[in-house]
Amino acid sequence: MTRIGFIGVGEIASAMVEGLADSEAKADLQIFLSPRNADRAAKLAESIESATVCQSNQDVVDRSDLIVLAVLPQQTDAVLDDLDIPAEKTLVSAVAGVSTPTLGTHLPHSPTIVRVIPLPAVLERKGVTAVYPANDAVEELLSHLGGSVTAADETMFSTLSTVTATMSAHFAFLQTITAWLVNRGWDQADADHFIRGQFVGLGTTLAQTTDPIDDLVAAHETPGGLNEMLNNEWMNEANRHSLAMNLDAVFDRVTGNAGD
Repeated sequence: MTRIGFIGVGEIASAMVEGLADSEAKADLQIFLSPRNADRAAKLAESIESATVCQSNQDVVDRSDLIVLAVLPQQTDAVLDDLDIPAEKTLVSAVAGVSTPTLGTHLPHSPTIVRVIPLPAVLERKGVTAVYPANDAVEELLSHLGGSVTAADETMFSTLSTVTATMSAHFAFLQTITAWLVNRGWDQADADHFIRGQFVGLGTTLAQTTDPIDDLVAAHETPGGLNEMLNNEWMNEANRHSLAMNLDAVFDRVTGNAGD
């Protein structure tokens, strides 16, 4: 029986809990929830038989083998300083931008520390989660949520953290296309409906194939065609460079090098 606790029950932690509760591993799990978000924790416990709301964060620690820390970065120090986490436990940190050494300064008993970047798709057990360092128990758990990739070092882990910053920009891309249709006379609802239909199919392609992404670009355009035209004119070298430079800036922020 795997005993997993969640300190912080926000969107991502809730997605992990619900994904695990719907997975084939559910019969072997006991889930312990922090009372930090009382309403959300109570709703999860009501709908998931294996989930229990604990009296305190320390109660979560005491009852769990794997402890998922899912609080805001600025809350991390205060939360950890209020806990006593024994050496035999594993702290699974889903806190963005807080390094393993920084976490370790608040853990005097030196428990195992594993950093993860769970994404919203873990709710549907389709999220690929970044992990550092390798840990069999954590990777086994994540296999029920869509799988994982393990970084060789913390710098490589930070590159994966960096690219997760592109999600809202992806939707902003669709927002801009939809706005163009509206400016050309389409009703907002119809424009949204059409663009959703267009891009949900591309998401299915990503989910159902293992083709390299380079190949998917080529597969969705023909020489001299409209897709090739827009790709070449808009995603030109200048825009590719701009995107790479902005990813560099996010990476610097993630690794604490911004402004150096």
